[in-house]
Amino acid sequence: MDTQLALPTVVRPPLEFDLIADFACPWSYLGKRKLERALDSLYAASAPALRWHGFRAKTDVPAASGAWRDHLATRLAPGVSVDLAQENLASAGRELGISFDFAQLHHVPDTREAHRLVKLAEAEGRQGELVDALFSAFFEHGRDIGDHQVLEQLGRERGLTAATLAAFNDSVRGAEQVDAEEKRLQSLGVTATPNLLINGRILVPGPVDVSTYVQALDQALFPGLTAPEDKRALH
Repeated sequence: MDTQLALPTVVRPPLEFDLIADFACPWSYLGKRKLERALDSLYAASAPALRWHGFRAKTDVPAASGAWRDHLATRLAPGVSVDLAQENLASAGRELGISFDFAQLHHVPDTREAHRLVKLAEAEGRQGELVDALFSAFFEHGRDIGDHQVLEQLGRERGLTAATLAAFNDSVRGAEQVDAEEKRLQSLGVTATPNLLINGRILVPGPVDVSTYVQALDQALFPGLTAPEDKRALH
């Protein structure tokens, strides 16, 4: 008589991601790629749709006219030079397949319209790939993502429908939602990017490494799992 073993089925909670980020923030670009790298380490886990929350970090440099280097300097710790920061960002980017080209960046675009385009693209479920295109256009190719025509072209290249592009050409569509979202985040105390919220309860603030995202994903998938006190010990 054959004996069949019934293996227990582990039911994992679904993953939901809310990413607060900005297209003029290099750490936001790195954070999205690091999150994707962390997801690659999960067995049989499919990536959920990204809920994008655009947030333009306020600095002393006007977003529409400020020089890129001056803008970046406001995000750095005391004693860290812009040149060193760019070298470190470029190195981190290469490990994740990002080719930062800071030499092409001369000014900081106002990213409000880029966030509005992503908001409109949500109806098609194409916000994730559009986010990648916007990051790449600015940081790797030096395109002005504050320019409406550039944004429209990027949307067309990413296959957005004529209806969505027409909505984008109406400056009112989606604008109220983008502005309200930014004000809501400010009222919650958000001052910088990126910030990741997993399943509405696990917050990963600021730029972190891939292993931190992996730990956060473990907490989300296995809420009752207790981390070992000594992670180096093998038994």
